[in-house]
Amino acid sequence: KAALDAKVILRILLKIPVISGKIKGKLKAKIGFSENRFSITGAAPINPDILTLFHSLDIPIFEGYGMTEDTAGATLNYAGNNKIGTVGKPFPGTEMDVAADGELLIRGPHVMKGYYRNPEATADAIDSDGWLHTGDVGSIDSEGYVKITGRKKEIYVSSGGKNIAPLVIEETFKVIPIISQCFLVGDGRKYCSALFTLDASAILRDKLGMDPNDIPKDPAKQFTMLDELGHPFSDYTGSAEVRAEVQAAVDELNQKFSNPEQLKKFAILPRDFTVDDGELTPTVKIRRKQINENWADVIEAMYADA
Repeated sequence: KAALDAKVILRILLKIPVISGKIKGKLKAKIGFSENRFSITGAAPINPDILTLFHSLDIPIFEGYGMTEDTAGATLNYAGNNKIGTVGKPFPGTEMDVAADGELLIRGPHVMKGYYRNPEATADAIDSDGWLHTGDVGSIDSEGYVKITGRKKEIYVSSGGKNIAPLVIEETFKVIPIISQCFLVGDGRKYCSALFTLDASAILRDKLGMDPNDIPKDPAKQFTMLDELGHPFSDYTGSAEVRAEVQAAVDELNQKFSNPEQLKKFAILPRDFTVDDGELTPTVKIRRKQINENWADVIEAMYADA
């Protein structure tokens, strides 16, 4: 909550001309963006609050979207045509549409002819009208901006028949400063719950007051540092104070979602998700099946009285 309030205060200060220039200059230099004109990001969404903050610092970060099958790019936000929360408008020559089930479709000269020596996969990906089926679910607004809500194969259906896009919800709750990972549970369930993991670097920074520049990047070294300081990671994962802090943030962020999408329960896990335990890909994307298997007991406990 304090971190969220700090962002609000910063945004207010940035609207005061005399103060704004000094703050922007110092912050941009501090994070190495003094010479940055703009940045482009893709592959995974960035929380809109973070994008808004960077734009207010005159550090424009533009989200785009594409895939290998359409020569990498399909849409992009850019100066003068930027809507935070979307991945921009289609490139010239790119057609996009939304199928009846919400899947985004792409057509154009940059779309592949097919997978090499794999006609079955090609037929699954490209229909008879030349539309590439992306596997992503989204929408296109009246201005032509494209919004991604999740992967088609990852969409949850609650026991009440509500379609729920986990990625959007997970990214929203990851804005909580002490949270590292958020994994949404809710497919076939009466309500949504979440598995949270804690961020060791955030604990060192926010709980123990360490300068971010003195915190090692390697998570293993962060855990060692916590032990050496006499504050092992387990002190926080099992802390009633930390749970209350997370609960307050969850209550606030829940207001962004409809009732079926809101978190009714959550568990704080004793460790973060890892590649070694099969819970993350090498590019740090979560593996849903493995997480469900690894933490089945914890998940079922959240639905014991459902």
